[in-house]
Amino acid sequence: MRWLVEFYNERRGIVARYGIEASLPAAAALLGRNALLAEHPPARARRRLSLFERAERVGGQDGSGWVLHRIVKDTGPGPADIAPAPAA
Repeated sequence: MRWLVEFYNERRGIVARYGIEASLPAAAALLGRNALLAEHPPARARRRLSLFERAERVGGQDGSGWVLHRIVKDTGPGPADIAPAPAA
């Protein structure tokens, strides 16, 4: 099954969109995350993480700023494919 996976980065104000082939949405999200990190590698930490930042990561927040915005079944060309996401 084909999935359209979108990630959003609030700090940069950009959306990354990927078409993923996977049997389940959870698998598509994981493969999409791998594609996202390959295209937008996380910046190297210049300092040690604060206690608050470490607690955020334990709670499921990602330090890179990317969040899963939307995951839907890809039904082929349509309005979502006409206007591509802005590139960084």
